[in-house]
Amino acid sequence: MAKERCLWLAVVFMLAAGPVHASATYPAEIQKQLGLSYTPSCALCHANGVTGLGTATTKFATSMKARGLVANDITSLDTALAALEAEGTDSDGDGVPDITELKNGTNPNGGGVPPTYGCFSVTGQGLTGSPGALWLLALAAGLGLRRRRLPPQR
Repeated sequence: MAKERCLWLAVVFMLAAGPVHASATYPAEIQKQLGLSYTPSCALCHANGVTGLGTATTKFATSMKARGLVANDITSLDTALAALEAEGTDSDGDGVPDITELKNGTNPNGGGVPPTYGCFSVTGQGLTGSPGALWLLALAAGLGLRRRRLPPQR
Protein backbone atom coordinates (compact mmCIF):
# COMPACT_ATOMS: atom_id res chain seq x y z
CA MET A 1 0.00 0.00 0.00
CA ALA A 2 2.79 2.45 0.90
CA LYS A 3 4.56 1.62 -2.35
CA GLU A 4 1.40 2.48 -4.27
CA ARG A 5 1.05 5.78 -2.41
CA CYS A 6 4.66 6.63 -3.14
CA LEU A 7 4.19 5.91 -6.83
CA TRP A 8 0.97 7.91 -6.87
CA LEU A 9 2.66 10.92 -5.24
CA ALA A 10 5.56 10.75 -7.67
CA VAL A 11 3.15 10.72 -10.63
CA VAL A 12 1.19 13.67 -9.23
CA PHE A 13 4.36 15.72 -8.73
CA MET A 14 5.67 14.86 -12.19
CA LEU A 15 2.40 15.92 -13.80
CA ALA A 16 2.31 19.10 -11.74
CA ALA A 17 5.80 19.98 -12.93
CA GLY A 18 4.91 19.40 -16.60
CA PRO A 19 3.99 22.93 -17.76
CA VAL A 20 6.91 24.51 -15.90
CA HIS A 21 9.41 21.95 -17.13
CA ALA A 22 9.19 22.96 -20.79
CA SER A 23 9.99 26.64 -20.05
CA ALA A 24 12.89 25.66 -17.81
CA THR A 25 15.01 25.57 -20.96
CA TYR A 26 14.51 29.32 -21.45
CA PRO A 27 17.43 30.55 -19.29
CA ALA A 28 19.92 28.34 -21.16
CA GLU A 29 18.41 29.40 -24.49
CA ILE A 30 18.74 33.09 -23.57
CA GLN A 31 22.36 32.45 -22.61
CA LYS A 32 23.01 30.69 -25.93
CA GLN A 33 21.17 33.21 -28.13
CA LEU A 34 22.83 36.24 -26.58
CA GLY A 35 26.27 34.67 -26.02
CA LEU A 36 26.13 35.37 -22.29
CA SER A 37 28.84 34.17 -19.92
CA TYR A 38 26.16 33.24 -17.34
CA THR A 39 22.77 31.56 -17.26
CA PRO A 40 20.08 34.09 -16.33
CA SER A 41 17.96 33.41 -13.29
CA CYS A 42 14.29 32.48 -13.64
CA ALA A 43 13.69 35.77 -11.78
CA LEU A 44 14.52 37.54 -15.05
CA CYS A 45 10.94 36.81 -16.11
CA HIS A 46 9.23 35.33 -13.06
CA ALA A 47 8.25 37.44 -10.07
CA ASN A 48 10.44 36.50 -7.10
CA GLY A 49 11.90 33.64 -9.18
CA VAL A 50 8.82 31.49 -8.56
CA THR A 51 8.00 29.71 -11.80
CA GLY A 52 4.63 28.48 -12.92
CA LEU A 53 1.65 29.42 -15.04
CA GLY A 54 0.97 33.15 -14.85
CA THR A 55 4.11 34.10 -12.90
CA ALA A 56 6.11 35.64 -15.78
CA THR A 57 5.19 39.19 -14.80
CA THR A 58 8.46 41.16 -14.63
CA LYS A 59 9.04 44.19 -16.87
CA PHE A 60 11.32 42.10 -19.08
CA ALA A 61 8.74 39.29 -19.36
CA THR A 62 6.03 41.79 -20.25
CA SER A 63 8.23 43.20 -23.03
CA MET A 64 9.00 39.69 -24.28
CA LYS A 65 5.30 38.73 -24.33
CA ALA A 66 4.48 41.92 -26.24
CA ARG A 67 6.90 40.68 -28.90
CA GLY A 68 5.36 37.23 -29.25
CA LEU A 69 6.78 35.14 -26.40
CA VAL A 70 4.43 32.31 -25.44
CA ALA A 71 4.91 29.58 -22.85
CA ASN A 72 6.57 26.36 -23.95
CA ASP A 73 7.60 27.67 -27.39
CA ILE A 74 11.36 28.08 -27.71
CA THR A 75 11.02 29.59 -31.20
CA SER A 76 8.88 32.41 -29.81
CA LEU A 77 11.62 33.09 -27.23
CA ASP A 78 14.26 33.48 -29.94
CA THR A 79 11.92 35.72 -31.99
CA ALA A 80 11.10 37.93 -28.99
CA LEU A 81 14.79 38.31 -28.05
CA ALA A 82 15.63 39.33 -31.62
CA ALA A 83 12.78 41.88 -31.61
CA LEU A 84 13.94 43.38 -28.29
CA GLU A 85 17.46 43.73 -29.66
CA ALA A 86 16.34 45.23 -32.99
CA GLU A 87 14.04 47.73 -31.28
CA GLY A 88 16.46 48.60 -28.49
CA THR A 89 13.69 48.01 -25.93
CA ASP A 90 14.40 49.34 -22.44
CA SER A 91 11.85 47.70 -20.15
CA ASP A 92 12.93 49.42 -16.93
CA GLY A 93 13.40 52.86 -18.53
CA ASP A 94 16.96 53.37 -17.27
CA GLY A 95 18.32 54.35 -20.68
CA VAL A 96 20.07 51.02 -21.34
CA PRO A 97 18.39 48.53 -23.73
CA ASP A 98 17.40 45.18 -22.22
CA ILE A 99 19.69 43.08 -24.40
CA THR A 100 22.65 45.36 -23.64
CA GLU A 101 21.89 45.00 -19.92
CA LEU A 102 21.84 41.22 -20.20
CA LYS A 103 25.12 41.24 -22.12
CA ASN A 104 26.62 43.55 -19.46
CA GLY A 105 25.42 41.26 -16.69
CA THR A 106 22.89 43.74 -15.30
CA ASN A 107 19.18 43.29 -14.75
CA PRO A 108 16.83 44.73 -17.41
CA ASN A 109 14.10 44.88 -14.75
CA GLY A 110 16.17 47.30 -12.67
CA GLY A 111 17.75 46.51 -9.34
CA GLY A 112 21.25 45.39 -10.19
CA VAL A 113 22.96 42.23 -11.32
CA PRO A 114 20.93 39.05 -11.85
CA PRO A 115 22.08 35.89 -10.09
CA THR A 116 24.32 33.68 -12.22
CA TYR A 117 22.38 30.51 -11.47
CA GLY A 118 19.93 28.64 -13.68
CA CYS A 119 16.47 27.51 -12.62
CA PHE A 120 17.71 24.18 -11.31
CA SER A 121 20.70 25.42 -9.33
CA VAL A 122 20.91 25.32 -5.58
CA THR A 123 21.44 28.81 -4.23
CA GLY A 124 21.38 30.30 -0.76
CA GLN A 125 17.60 30.41 -1.18
CA GLY A 126 17.36 26.69 -1.98
CA LEU A 127 15.25 25.28 -4.77
CA THR A 128 12.14 27.30 -3.95
CA GLY A 129 10.12 28.01 -7.04
CA SER A 130 12.07 25.83 -9.40
CA PRO A 131 10.71 22.72 -11.09
CA GLY A 132 13.51 20.85 -9.34
CA ALA A 133 11.83 21.64 -6.03
CA LEU A 134 8.85 19.55 -7.07
CA TRP A 135 11.09 16.59 -7.83
CA LEU A 136 12.86 17.00 -4.52
CA LEU A 137 9.54 17.15 -2.72
CA ALA A 138 8.36 14.00 -4.51
CA LEU A 139 11.55 12.21 -3.51
CA ALA A 140 11.22 13.32 0.10
CA ALA A 141 7.59 12.21 0.17
CA GLY A 142 8.56 8.84 -1.27
CA LEU A 143 11.33 8.35 1.24
CA GLY A 144 9.08 9.48 4.06
CA LEU A 145 6.57 6.74 3.39
CA ARG A 146 7.81 3.63 5.02
CA ARG A 147 6.68 0.19 4.25
CA ARG A 148 4.78 -1.24 7.15
CA ARG A 149 5.88 -4.58 8.40
CA LEU A 150 3.00 -6.89 8.99
CA PRO A 151 3.21 -9.52 11.64
CA PRO A 152 3.93 -12.97 10.23
CA GLN A 153 0.82 -14.87 9.30
CA ARG A 154 0.25 -18.13 11.10
